[in-house]
Amino acid sequence: MSENKQITRKDFLKGMGYTAASVVAVGSLGGLLTGCAAPAPAADVDTSQAPAYPWPYKKLDPAVAEAAAFKGYKEKGG
Repeated sequence: MSENKQITRKDFLKGMGYTAASVVAVGSLGGLLTGCAAPAPAADVDTSQAPAYPWPYKKLDPAVAEAAAFKGYKEKGG
């Protein structure tokens, strides 16, 4: 004869908590391991062509901005 063991709600929730915690712990190991890796070499970026930050303020014409927004909305499909 086999006896069916009844599981309580408390035991079920406790088991699910352990499962969720172990999934999070295992999932975070990848991030920890990549943090220990050697830094990537810096990309060769030519900053002589980049504009100075902060960029200068330019006053916008509301009619031109409205037309550009409408055109972009219609061309991209909203």
